[in-house]
Amino acid sequence: MTSTEMYKLAPFFFPVESRKVYYEGEDGFPVLSPDYQSIVHQEKNELISVMSDTYRLVRNEEVIIPLMDQLHNLDSKWYIDQSHSFVNDSRMRLQVTFPDLTFNDGRSDIALSLYLHNSYDGSEGVRLFWGAIRGICSNGMIFGKVLAKFYARHTVGIRVDNLKEQVELTYEQIPVIQNRFQILQNLEVTEDLSKKVKSELGKKVTKFIDEQPEAVNQWALYNYLTWYVSHVVDKRLRAGYQMQVSKLFNL
Repeated sequence: MTSTEMYKLAPFFFPVESRKVYYEGEDGFPVLSPDYQSIVHQEKNELISVMSDTYRLVRNEEVIIPLMDQLHNLDSKWYIDQSHSFVNDSRMRLQVTFPDLTFNDGRSDIALSLYLHNSYDGSEGVRLFWGAIRGICSNGMIFGKVLAKFYARHTVGIRVDNLKEQVELTYEQIPVIQNRFQILQNLEVTEDLSKKVKSELGKKVTKFIDEQPEAVNQWALYNYLTWYVSHVVDKRLRAGYQMQVSKLFNL
């Protein structure tokens, strides 16, 4: 990795370890638990989480470094995108954007992005998602449903060890993604969809939508929602919202 990459990634590489868990026995003496382990931030000597003994600790560097190695083998340009990346003691999300792998919805370029996830509290396993970032406003997107059938045909999911192939194959699917965008531009915002937005995304999101000019179609509503998630929602919560929004619009 380059020195610039190391500088950007250094916050992700804090030392963690698994330690034994003890509880107080009936005689007041500590007893070793056979069922649990503690995940500890070594530098702070602070507890991050208590996990079952079957939990396998996967350190952030164990997934980030192989990803970086694979990225350096690509012909496509890429950069570590801070707009939707975050890390705390419990969880991380790393965004990598491909500025030349773009498509256009008639208003701006939208570049493909990868989102790498990991956690130390069991909230999620190691996951890698394809999505995109809108050029004019940094709206983040995740593509799940629109690529699900494609990945089912080619692989079980996105894998780090064959990233070059995945990038090439995903780029070939841009017409499929763009077609879905065009469909949304021709669909009206139904009462049923509005109810789903309210029930699944909450009152704050609904209030924001109500304060905007009326969405002329579902694509306009989708962009309102992705703007809100990308600029108002805390970074550590964005992925969950982005996934919900993508499901609502079959993306």
